[in-house]
Amino acid sequence: MKDQYILSRFEDIINNVLKFKRVKYTDFLSLAEQKIFEKVILKCKQQDISYILDGGYPLAERKIAIVYHDFLVPEDIPISALRIEEDFSQLSHRDVLGSLLGLGIKRQKIGDIIVKEHKCDILLHKDVENYVLTNLFKVGKREVEVNSISLKDVMAPEIKYKDVFSTVASLRVDSITAAGFGISRTKASELIKSVVAQINWEYVENPSAEIKEGDIISLRGFGRIKLEEIRGKTKKGRISVHILRYL
Repeated sequence: MKDQYILSRFEDIINNVLKFKRVKYTDFLSLAEQKIFEKVILKCKQQDISYILDGGYPLAERKIAIVYHDFLVPEDIPISALRIEEDFSQLSHRDVLGSLLGLGIKRQKIGDIIVKEHKCDILLHKDVENYVLTNLFKVGKREVEVNSISLKDVMAPEIKYKDVFSTVASLRVDSITAAGFGISRTKASELIKSVVAQINWEYVENPSAEIKEGDIISLRGFGRIKLEEIRGKTKKGRISVHILRYL
């Protein structure tokens, strides 16, 4: 139902661009929403529609889609960056997101939040920038000061992960999920059938779907893993794998 709503929203944006010959912007899209968006717009390529996905900095995960006729050149990207300089050893991404949502800002208006030890960069839709600057005074229980920064000054995120080396009977998604998250294969299979798992940001409900080297599995409530390397077979005929579990 949610995917159908997203699909309809993207179709409306594309039809608006075609009809009125204008540039249109979405709000920030998750990786799964970006996949849906690209499938929708692929159907319209013959109609001289172009698009850009931009999150404000090179490694962005959450991105805005910019849709335009081929003869139009988007002049601006409606993304702003804010920085909080504070001791973040006791604060987290969740604290920052919670404080922003607590101001009444919708999640779709918030891009990536990059937290490091002594500062945090926040990517936002431009139309909520001033509101955040004048209303965000606390993150968690700590008072903070927020300032605008240039998009070129946004920090690169630190990608943290744990190496998991295991052997599996097959490269089925339930086997890799079980090994990567440290749960039973039965539990993994049940979760996949409940449609809470994604392979490369697309929902999967078949536990026997095959996983390839480089594929990323997301499991709601557990996080993400990546099949980094298929290392060959053991003497007992099992498959040796190297999995990255993102922290």
